[in-house]
Amino acid sequence: MRKLFLAVMISVSILFSKVYGQQKVMSVQDSINVFYDQFFEELEANYLYRKNVNWSQIKPYVKKEALKSGTFEKSLKISSKLFDTIRGDHLLLFSEKGMYQSNLKRKIVQEDLHKSLLIAYSEEPKFEAKVINDHYGYVFIPGMLLLNATEKELNERAQKIYDAILELNKTKKIKGWIIDLRLNIGGNSNVMLAGLYHLIGDNTVSLYLDADKNVKNRSGLHNGIYYEDQKIQARVKTIAKPNTEIPVALITGVMTASAGEFVALGFRGRKKLIIIGEESFGLTTANDLFELPFKTKAAITLSYATDRSAVFTNNIEPQIEIVKEANFQDLEKDKNIIEAIKFIDSK
Repeated sequence: MRKLFLAVMISVSILFSKVYGQQKVMSVQDSINVFYDQFFEELEANYLYRKNVNWSQIKPYVKKEALKSGTFEKSLKISSKLFDTIRGDHLLLFSEKGMYQSNLKRKIVQEDLHKSLLIAYSEEPKFEAKVINDHYGYVFIPGMLLLNATEKELNERAQKIYDAILELNKTKKIKGWIIDLRLNIGGNSNVMLAGLYHLIGDNTVSLYLDADKNVKNRSGLHNGIYYEDQKIQARVKTIAKPNTEIPVALITGVMTASAGEFVALGFRGRKKLIIIGEESFGLTTANDLFELPFKTKAAITLSYATDRSAVFTNNIEPQIEIVKEANFQDLEKDKNIIEAIKFIDSK
């Protein structure tokens, strides 16, 4: 995702403030009506494919189905059907009790996944940075979903990534870097990209296209600051000049999605870069997060995301394809890592 969980765009009227303050005494039916009125207002104003949707037909149907629910939380389940109907495979709705999404997303079955990858995923992987064979920096970035994080918390998480890279740089003679995105299922792309500033440098990170595929805005990095249209979204305190000449190998897989794909887009076009592994999941449209009534939030698709070329691709395709050859338990035997080292040595 472009900046899902980066900035909260709030549209609140005086009337809504009054209703929200009285939510404890509102009936379930009233709560559902207030919620869906606001939700549809945001979708009609912002959704990328809004002009292709017959809102006059969809809105009454969705509200009618939602009002059959016995509780407000149960009424949110109809949002999945709504997303399917308007072809919103990247739309998401978050409540205090759950997350609702489209059923149109690509289905990943067990046969698509290597046993080693499944084991690693089941262990709830955490960010990691270390050196392989004394000379190859390895940065593992899993999905990072920081839904309610403050600006301070987002910056601290980005700083952790940046500091880990610089610390390895000080202690070892690094020939090149391997960035592993195989278990990056999405989250806060701003945190990831700001954290990787030392390897990306001062550059445009992504371009965003409207429904007609025209460029409407951009994001980039400068002096450790990740911004979008001059609005700061995350930052790190830098201690060294970026190294944009050192070789970098990205590893992607079928679970690399959304924010994970945005990291790859941010690197694509960089010199001395290679992408290794499997074709990514395919969620390269860009979302923003909108606050809605009753402690709910919606990630609404606003644009197509591209690399610096402004050419949209549905997913990230590797230059060297390696299918189901993972070995997270012994990285030196992981074929993706072996190919990454070969690339780095060749440079």
